[in-house]
Order: sequence, then structure tokens, then C-alpha cells
Amino acid sequence: MPSLVDKSGKIDYFGQLTSGNFVDWLITFCLGSIIVLFTISLGGARADTHVVLLPLFVLLLVLHGIWLAVDDQDGRRVSQVPLLFIPFLAWGFVSVHWFSPTPWLGRIELIYAIEAFIIFWVLVNNLRTRAHLWVMIVMVLSPGAYAIFIGFYQFFQNPNKIADSLADHGIMLSSNYWGQATGSFADPNSFATFLLVLLPSLLIATAVPRLPMVFRVFCAYVSLMLIFTLALTQLFWPIFVLIPVILLVSFVCFQKLRHRILLPLAGIGSLLVVVALMTWLHPKFSSSFERALSPSGEGVRFELWEGALGLFSSSPVVGVGAGAFSLTFAQSPDIHFGFEAQTPHSDFLLLLTQYGVIGFLLCMLPVLWVVWMSLKRWRAEPSRVKLKDRKGAIMPPQRFFLSLGLSSFVVFLICASCSFVFAVPALMFYGIFFFSILVKSSLSRTLKIPRFNAIRWVYAFGGGILGFVFFANAWPRLEAHAIELQMRQRMDHLIDQQVHISGNESLLKRVIYGFEDARLMDPTNVDVLLGLSAAQCQRYFQNPAEHDRIGNVAVGMAKRATELSDGYALAWAQLGVAYALSGDLELAETALRRALELAPNSSNIHYYWASYLSHHPERRLDALRSVNHALNLNPKNAAARQLQQKLLIL
Repeated sequence: MPSLVDKSGKIDYFGQLTSGNFVDWLITFCLGSIIVLFTISLGGARADTHVVLLPLFVLLLVLHGIWLAVDDQDGRRVSQVPLLFIPFLAWGFVSVHWFSPTPWLGRIELIYAIEAFIIFWVLVNNLRTRAHLWVMIVMVLSPGAYAIFIGFYQFFQNPNKIADSLADHGIMLSSNYWGQATGSFADPNSFATFLLVLLPSLLIATAVPRLPMVFRVFCAYVSLMLIFTLALTQLFWPIFVLIPVILLVSFVCFQKLRHRILLPLAGIGSLLVVVALMTWLHPKFSSSFERALSPSGEGVRFELWEGALGLFSSSPVVGVGAGAFSLTFAQSPDIHFGFEAQTPHSDFLLLLTQYGVIGFLLCMLPVLWVVWMSLKRWRAEPSRVKLKDRKGAIMPPQRFFLSLGLSSFVVFLICASCSFVFAVPALMFYGIFFFSILVKSSLSRTLKIPRFNAIRWVYAFGGGILGFVFFANAWPRLEAHAIELQMRQRMDHLIDQQVHISGNESLLKRVIYGFEDARLMDPTNVDVLLGLSAAQCQRYFQNPAEHDRIGNVAVGMAKRATELSDGYALAWAQLGVAYALSGDLELAETALRRALELAPNSSNIHYYWASYLSHHPERRLDALRSVNHALNLNPKNAAARQLQQKLLIL
């Protein structure tokens, strides 16, 4: 029986039979597992997913350190490119601790950024052979099949189907997205971005003579499935992104000028014809596109962009602070928006708004430099090479991988300019993966590690220690953030069902205990303190005689929140509610006026103020005016609508 290992110590496809190569394969599978698990778990948009998968980042750093220590062939040089992003991470740290009015949210963003940096560092420095890279490409493309299946199921069978989030509690799909394909992301915009980023690679694999014909036909079929699934999201903006996708793929795949002109025109024309037929023949698509073009649909982006530019102009150099976009947008006196905006639907504007010109340049200049160097290397590579043992010519491997990386990463940047990518870590990891292909294919590793084994083992242990330090600092903050989101949803459900008034008292106690656990894990999380204060206030309906004690506890939590974030309007509003419950009306009015001063265009703040005024019969007209203003700011404010009806009856 022939041996699997040849005379030179190699195994087919696996490569050299060495400990370094074996560890490199373990790293490849660990990297692929992280990206796949994040993708099929709502894109990692919820903190619960990070809590479960955080140990994999520690394992990744440990394996990377072991590889550098035991590999005698390739583990002597590392890439300098990831180090170019260290200044941006440092600026993020500075922004969190000195500029951000919401440092607890800025820390979560910083944790996500460090996760992305770990992925990038290992991607660039490991996966040293084409076999590793091909396995990684197959792994990162594989969640597309799962996402497409769920997307079809959501559109044709169950409109509220949702993927798993690795959380220990159920998550419901927003009713706003019922009937739209959201795949494994619970959001059609993120799903559309995912499909668009995958599409160029499959189209290039179809068009260029590089892979076997059977595989090219398979890639063509999958590409058509991606485009069809993209239509099931019922969004309008991906149609515009498909146009540069077609142009990019034609540019990198074809040599002759007429092919680069005529084929894209044919593709764009076919796309427009298909869109027109879908809109004409299917009423669901027709109504979806009409809704998308309305100001309340996808046209809302223009309002968000205008507001984000206004925030940027208020602090152009350093920005408003890490994680502070939502707060500053909601509290801006110059912005009138009907609902709470978490992102401006443009990650470039998000960078400018939160981190200013300094942060934007620290992040984007290394990116643009790598893209420019990759484009130069791509142009220097031959377009086709002839093989001795077969007819025709194929695209050489270096140009092929550069074409994949350039086209997919440029599409990633286009999607980042008109949607939110950084808020969905899985999408960010996909962008980093294609960016790492550019780095590996166009730039050599220049940082040399000393040959001494002691130095290399120090590097290995240092990487492992950094991984455990990162875990020890990130896990409690992520866990507290995850619990806070879960408890807030439970409390909203209890209030909607009136359980806090006459229902099971133990249900409210579980919510309070959950907030207490989160506070022990992260005492500086202001949202946890406000949630705990609000949950304590709900106990008044079950024990009215203890309003003094309940109010004092709620005041303590809310006062601590205002100390941690003096410019947070919701913290002052909750403090006003707590003071009113404890019977200190003068301090309650002072706190509520402070909240109004901070957020003059917040519907919820005006509702709190109207609710306070409604308990004073002589100020009923003022309360009615305030609640009317709250409804003008947000007509969907159900609590304000109920208070308005109550005031009109009195």
C-alpha cells in the first residue's frame, strides 16, 4: 500500500508534515469557525453571541503563538500592515475615556474592534499556503447556502422565521421585516450586504478561465441564487450597488475593451428588465419598492446623512465620542427625527461623526494604501498564462486572488457607504477577510522575529497572556450588555401585558435580579443602572405603601447614572421619575427640566414631562401641550397617545 507521505515529507494538499503546518491548519479551521458561527448567529449583532464565542479568540491567539514558536519554515517573519491600525485602536481608547458621553457603549465598540484586529492579524500572518487559503474561502462562502435557505423560507413559508443567536432566550423578528428575506441576520439590509459581498467572488470564479468547468458552472448557479435572493429582501438600494458589481467584475475578468463595455451594458440592461418585470408582475414587490422610495422608507437615509453631517460639523476634529452617535443624534436640538437612530446608515459618516477627522484618517489611510498597492500589483501580473499540458490560457493564481480580494473589498466599501457594516461584526469579518487577501497577495512580511527559540516562546506566551487579559476585560462587559438588553425586553413585555400591576410579582423580581447581576459585572454601564431604577419603580404598582423606600432605591441608581454620564437625558428623566415616586417633587421637576434641556426634540422626554405635569390639576393644559408635542415628534409613541387620551377625558 503506497504511503500518504512522499519522500520529501509532504502529504497531498495538506503540505509539509511538520508541527508548524499542523498548527497552521488548526488556526485555519478556528478562523473559519469564528466567521461561520458569527454569520449564522444574527451576524454577531447581539452581545450574547460574543459572550459564547469569545473563548475562540483566546484560542486563536494561543494557537498563533504556538505556531510562531514551533514553525521553523515560515514563522520567522510577520506582516507590518496590521500594526498600521494600532493608532486607530489607541485613538478609540482615548475617545472612550476622554471624549465619549457614553463610554460604556464605546467600550463595546472597542471590544468589537479588537476582535476584528485579532482576526486580521492572524489572517495576514497565517494561512501561508494556497491550500489554507482555498479552505478558508470555502468556509467563509459556505454560510451563504444556509442564509439563502432561510431567506427563501422567510419569503415563501414563514415570514417571521429567524436564525439562532446562541442566546439562552428566544428572539423575535421585528414585525417591520415580516415577509422580507433577512437570512441569518434578522435584518434585510445586513443580509443584502452579505449577499453583495459574496457575489463578486462567485462571478469572477464563473467568468475567468481558472477553475474546472464543473466548478465554474456551479459558481454561476450560486451567483444566480444570490441575485434572486437579493431581490427577496425587497430593498431598493442593492439594485444600485449591483451596477458597480457588474462593472467591477467585467473590469477584472475580461481583457478586450469591447467585452468590458458591451457585457456590463448587457448585464445592467438585463438587471433593469428583471426588476421592472418583478415590480409589474408581483404586487408584493411593487408595494415594497414604492415603500422603499418613500421618505419613510429607504429615503430616510438622506435625513440620517444630513443629521450625521450636522453632528460632524459640531465636532469635526475629535468627533462626538466612541459609541455616542445614538445619544448625540437623539439629543441634538437641530435634528427632528421620529425614531431612535442607532447608526446613520453609512459607516463612513459614523466614523467621521464619532471619531472625527483624526479617527477617520487613522482608519482609512492604511486601507487606501493597501488597496492602491494591490491595484498596482494586480496590473503588474499577467492577465493570462498558457499551460504546457493543456490547451488555452488561464488566469495566474496571484492575479486571481487579487481579483477576488479587490472586487469583493471594493463592494464591501460601497455597502459600508450606504448601510451599516461595523454594527454587524460578521460583515466586518468578511470585509477583513477579503482585505487580508490583498495584503497577503501584494505586500511581503517585513518584520523579522529573532531566530532564538527563547524569544519566539516569549512571543507565544505573550500572545496567550494578551488573549486571556482581553477575555477577562471583555467578557463581563459583554455579559452585562447582553443581560441588560434581555432584561429591558422582558420589562417592556411585562409593562405591555400589565403584569407589573396585577400579575405575578416573581416575574418582575427576576428582571430586577437580572439587572443586579449585570450591575455586578459592569458597575459603569449606565443603561444597566437606568434599567434597574426603572424596574424598581414598577414595584410601586404592587406595593404602593412602600413608595418611599422603592423611590429611594430607584433614586440611588438613577443618581449614580447621572454621575457617570451627566449629559444623558434619559438618565435625568429617570431620576425625575424616581424623585417623583419618592415624593420629592421639587427635585423631580429640576431633573426633568434638565432632561428637556439636554434633549429638546425627544418624544420620550416630552412624554415624561407631560406625565409629571398631569399629576398637577392646575397644570393639565401644560401637560396636554407637552404630550401633543411628543406625538408630533413621534406619532408612534403609544404611551404618549394613551396619556393624551387620558388628559382629553379629564
